[in-house]
Amino acid sequence: MAIFHYNPEQPYGDNPNVYLMYWGKEACKPSHSFGPGIRDMYKVHFIHQGTGIVRTSAGTYNIAAGQAFFTFPGHVVFYQADAADPWTYSWIGFRGEQADSILSRTSLTPDRPVFPMDMQIMPKLYEMLNEATQDDSSRDLRFSALLLDFLTLVIQLAPASPAVHGHRRSRDEYIHRCLDFLHNHYSEDVVVEQLASMIGLDRKYLSAIFKEAVGLPPQKYLLAYRMARACELLKNGSFTVGEVASSVGYQDGLVFSKAFKKLKGMSPTQYRNLY
Repeated sequence: MAIFHYNPEQPYGDNPNVYLMYWGKEACKPSHSFGPGIRDMYKVHFIHQGTGIVRTSAGTYNIAAGQAFFTFPGHVVFYQADAADPWTYSWIGFRGEQADSILSRTSLTPDRPVFPMDMQIMPKLYEMLNEATQDDSSRDLRFSALLLDFLTLVIQLAPASPAVHGHRRSRDEYIHRCLDFLHNHYSEDVVVEQLASMIGLDRKYLSAIFKEAVGLPPQKYLLAYRMARACELLKNGSFTVGEVASSVGYQDGLVFSKAFKKLKGMSPTQYRNLY
């Protein structure tokens, strides 16, 4: 019989972080199977006893106690407990925009989803999550900590090859560093040359990979981000247009008003009056 537990702290709607959805454990009956089917989140099975198979488009994997396997969202998978020695497994399911980026640091793919378990966290993760539910005041933090500890171990146990890891990591890290810099310094006089120098890349190359990842070149993204912050301040109604302008990086209120009207189709004062 399968035992399910759902995370009562899971967020609703989109969330930029990686977060736990549910976890469970089951001593499977002989030949118990799933699929071929598709999951809508990442799910990981930890094999504690017995054996079984996992089948992907790349082939069939024979799996035994001490191993684990991923199912990737949007990809067809089939797995089945052995008829003579069915497995007992526990599992976790998780989502989040960071999940793809985190797993890109590993060698795991929808076609190659198997990895070895560690001997510290993974065999006890089910029980540790159950224990975390007992503390209402901090269980969300404990869920997050346990999930991140697990993902850190996965990166260590199934690392990407140096060439692949270096390519993926460098591009991802460059983009994240750019976004962090822009989000933290949008109220200052930021130019692309300064951003490229801080990151350590050629300005044209940085603009190209940033636009490919985000959809806008850095300067246009910065403008959009500044105006989004300006809208939040204007909706508050407590600040003058001049105060809002200087808060989002414009020392000249007239320049700010022209830029705001060009992007939003109305002046900052008109926008504020709407709210």
